[in-house]
Amino acid sequence: MAMLSPKLASELSSSVYDLIGDSSGLGFGTQYIRNNFEFQRSGIGKTGGFILDRQSGFAAMGVGKDRFQGDAIIAIRGTQFTSAADWSTNAQIGLRMADNKQPVHAGFQRAFSSLRPQFQVFLDQWRSSNPGAAVHCVGHSLGGAIATLTADWVAGHYTDNVNLYTFGAPRVGLSGFSIKNTASVNKIFRCTHGADLVPKVPLWPFIHSPYKGVEYRLDSSQGLSIAAHGMDPKTGAVPGYLSTANTEDWGRLRTRASDFLQPVKLKYPNRHQASFSDYWCERLSAALVTILRETGHLAAITVQAAISGGATFYDLVAQTLEQIARAGESAASDVKGLLGHMLAFAGAVVTTVADLTYKTIRTIFDMLLKRLYAGVREALAWVHRS
Repeated sequence: MAMLSPKLASELSSSVYDLIGDSSGLGFGTQYIRNNFEFQRSGIGKTGGFILDRQSGFAAMGVGKDRFQGDAIIAIRGTQFTSAADWSTNAQIGLRMADNKQPVHAGFQRAFSSLRPQFQVFLDQWRSSNPGAAVHCVGHSLGGAIATLTADWVAGHYTDNVNLYTFGAPRVGLSGFSIKNTASVNKIFRCTHGADLVPKVPLWPFIHSPYKGVEYRLDSSQGLSIAAHGMDPKTGAVPGYLSTANTEDWGRLRTRASDFLQPVKLKYPNRHQASFSDYWCERLSAALVTILRETGHLAAITVQAAISGGATFYDLVAQTLEQIARAGESAASDVKGLLGHMLAFAGAVVTTVADLTYKTIRTIFDMLLKRLYAGVREALAWVHRS
């Protein structure tokens, strides 16, 4: 079974943005794409077609040729910044059940559900003519999140011969979804830049797929940068995913193991070491998970996450951390260490933690979330300006 190369997957994820403002799909794709897949101008019931979002195409579908003979391709674009409010802020996080009966981000599920009927028409006809062929789902940013849900749905209803390729995609669901998604999809190629903010959200308990797997870290950038989210930045200041994925061989790309389950303890006197960076974003999540696991609260918090979202969930976390801090000096020290580092990550002028009450803990969480999601919104705006 042929896999899309990094170059082909990234060109598909980038070219689908050309459908913004174009409901016809005329001239979709680079020559390299057209050498491998055939897309039709209109109509979903033939070899390919386009899904329309008002006056703009939102996804392209086609059928492969040559080494991809008979394979189906579904390429989905990211959102325009003006329509990103339902997922680029923590306040909008809610949960819905995905097709695999696991909780996922409600905004992502709504977007996928609006496209699913048209995917179904395309795939019903495709399957009748191409039994046993593969389905490739690709996307950047929000398109990667929708592609993740699409691949999971395809695996449950059409074929387990489905592959997923994402670039700078946010986290889609909780651990239950990630585990099921990893088991059902044949191959998952999750590509990121080190300084890209979008793959960092939503924060834990949302978890990337593949569960306990690897990501393809396409560059060595540090910190967190709004420009790192671009597919093809025209400024040239930061390489876009088109540049960093410009190879035919996945084996040439650097991989990074998911380490969110590794225990992390943070000491309060060292809080000034924290910075607004990928490294510290991951360590803060790991430190929170460590505290909850060691005190026996992780399972209950995870269950509660499945029935709440956004502010409600972080209310629960703050209440739980206050309870943990009251249990003893060692536990209080761990909580204080986490909070001090969170303040430094958020860029607070004062990183002193005066008390471990619910009000203080909730305020610190709000500061961290505000800093992170402000960067995400800036990254989305930057992508669509460039």
